[in-house]
Amino acid sequence: MLMELTVRNFALIEEVHLSLELGLNILTGETGAGKSILLDAVSLILGGRASSDLVRSGAAKATIEALFAVPVADEFRELCEEYGVDLEDDQVLVVRELSAAGKNVCRVNGRMVTVQMLKRFGQYLMSMHGQHEHQTLTDPREQLMLIDAFGGEGLLPLREQVVASFRDFREARQKLRAARLGEQERIQRLDIVRFQLQEILEAKPRLGEDTDLEEERKRLAYAEKLYAASNSSYEHLYSGAGRSSSALDQLNQTIIDLESVVRYDDTLAPTLELVKTALVHVEEAAHTLRDYRDEVEFNPNKLSQLDERLNVLRRLRKKYGDTVEEILAYQDKLVHDLEALENHEENLERLTQELERTGNVLAKNAVALSKARRVTSERLAKAVMHELGELMMPNTQFAISFTQIQEEDGLPIGERCVHVTEAGIDRVEFLFSPNVGESLRPLAKIASGGELSRTMLALKTLLADADQVGTLIFDEVDTGISGRAAQAVAEKLAVVSVKRQVICVTHLAQVSSMADTHYLIEKSMEDGRTRTAVYALDDEARVREVARMISGTELTETTVRHASEMLERARRFKR
Repeated sequence: MLMELTVRNFALIEEVHLSLELGLNILTGETGAGKSILLDAVSLILGGRASSDLVRSGAAKATIEALFAVPVADEFRELCEEYGVDLEDDQVLVVRELSAAGKNVCRVNGRMVTVQMLKRFGQYLMSMHGQHEHQTLTDPREQLMLIDAFGGEGLLPLREQVVASFRDFREARQKLRAARLGEQERIQRLDIVRFQLQEILEAKPRLGEDTDLEEERKRLAYAEKLYAASNSSYEHLYSGAGRSSSALDQLNQTIIDLESVVRYDDTLAPTLELVKTALVHVEEAAHTLRDYRDEVEFNPNKLSQLDERLNVLRRLRKKYGDTVEEILAYQDKLVHDLEALENHEENLERLTQELERTGNVLAKNAVALSKARRVTSERLAKAVMHELGELMMPNTQFAISFTQIQEEDGLPIGERCVHVTEAGIDRVEFLFSPNVGESLRPLAKIASGGELSRTMLALKTLLADADQVGTLIFDEVDTGISGRAAQAVAEKLAVVSVKRQVICVTHLAQVSSMADTHYLIEKSMEDGRTRTAVYALDDEARVREVARMISGTELTETTVRHASEMLERARRFKR
């Protein structure tokens, strides 16, 4: 559930803080007071689209903070682990910042996340239903998702199987289409592959060869310098250079000098040992330098051969990869491509069989999902009619039709080929009849705004248990209704709020009277600036606000008494 909401410098809101409760939380206020602005801020917490225009004029940034109790779904904890979000005290703090310069920052428990990641978190935190969302009820794709969501564990695993098998089928179909190249194109490709493969095979590159050759080339190219340096170093250490004595001679003389006096002062003994050790190391170094000098190779012909070989490798690198390792990997690919091109007919047969196999698996899974959906849709239709009956639409008939679109290049099922997607083979349509004697017709064509609103509320009520989202937000779900229908909607919201936290923006007194917590949104002018504020109403203030909603701005004893009676009836209903 949503526990705390803080909005700063967002549109007309300078700063608003709400401590929300379980049950039914109602937001009311005059048109233009800022109710929609507050819900726009909440939508950003769910990963909604942001704009720097939403930052309050004169402010550097807008901030929305929302504190939630951790959702019960295990998938949410798995999502937190996936994104490295720590859960502390079973709470989740979501922060969204919008700067006037256009920078957008999202955090979940202090962890930076992207907007797409925030949307995934939002699916488990709140379910938001806007006043125009009932339009989605006319979209066949949305209708299909509603059926699957209602089916829950009975349908979703079947849908996952369809998703997986569809991807296998799509991949097999793409491979087969790619293999069905024109014969001329295949021959041209075959010539290119053979040429490239022959060029690499003739060069016979070896792993690490280019590095080894570069090192050897340096030694040959700088042989004179290497010989001169090693010979000079050897002479300085061992044989002496010209008339000067060698380092070895000087160390030997030093040892003789120290040995002649060490018996007079034994503190020189450690120094004497160091010089003797140095003598051993110098002698070993000198021998090593002598051997190195004698092995220095002067071979212009070999240097020329190395340059030729390195040029061959460089040409290969320009064409087939930055390293010999990549060239050899490309060689393996060419071998595979050549085999496929030379065995074209056999490859086509194999890919055709693979497409048939994956198609059979997909068809089996899609048909199983379709059958399960039809069973679920019957349960859903009955449940919707029951809910609509409680929403003062007792004579409404509701049904769901299933069709499949035939497609020449579609999925073979029986004697037909049908259009298939990751969602399966079904196209559904919600059918509706509000009055006795009228035939069922598409919901989009026959339902009024009020009927659509109540149908949407009925579906969301049923799906609240299916998706286990802790908080439901309804923005003017009572659009287009009044009288007894409004009272029925109010009672339905109250019933839903027993199991879920419900936040509802409304203009109807019947709905607001059902509030467990009632908030008033007001707009005012201060210091030449427009500000929106939100207040939690006490019992007395609630009576005045409900009375205002009944009669408008002018309150009379009659409207106040009527409001008190409405609130008392609501309390009795909830008890």
